[in-house]
Amino acid sequence: MSIHISVESIQGKQHRGIIKEIKQRAKEAALYAIKEVLEAGLEAEVEHQLGRKKGGTRCISSQPHQSEWRCGHCGCQDANQFLRDGHYRRNLETGWGHIQGLRVPMLECQKCFHDVICHFSLVEKFQRLWIDLEQDALFSSGLGQSLRSIVQRWSAQTESNVGLRALNERINHIEPLIQQMREQAIAPAPPIVQLDGIWVTIQ
Repeated sequence: MSIHISVESIQGKQHRGIIKEIKQRAKEAALYAIKEVLEAGLEAEVEHQLGRKKGGTRCISSQPHQSEWRCGHCGCQDANQFLRDGHYRRNLETGWGHIQGLRVPMLECQKCFHDVICHFSLVEKFQRLWIDLEQDALFSSGLGQSLRSIVQRWSAQTESNVGLRALNERINHIEPLIQQMREQAIAPAPPIVQLDGIWVTIQ
């Protein structure tokens, strides 16, 4: 049996290999950029809660600087009593893929020398899935996609197993917010309303 390999087939394989490599490099670059932005955002949240920049002088006065975060031991919320205490590293699954070694800031209370419980808005504690996947869950479920198909897509994007339970918990977490939005009064409608439509074919 003779085997014929055309130039077109070789070029096709080369093109597919190049495209695959481009996608992989683009994904790596995107994850690197997301990690940098997230770490900068976490540092900005710490700066906001403390009311001072990194390296700034801590003000000790009788007038406390109230923070939304509190010490896990003594319950202190005076940001003047909080000091930066390095970072810990954690992993995070995003719609772009797996982020490894994300540097999350830590704080220490100077009244009792215990850890301050930091509730970051960008990264939830103990949650391995980032908020972009949660937004995707809301959008996809609104379009009527099944939980299984969403989980399969997430598992492919994050290159790890995502359970149905984790997805269902996120949708159930969002549902009360949707109900609250529906109960809000609608603002007065503008005099002109523009509508648009999309034609679809259902097989």
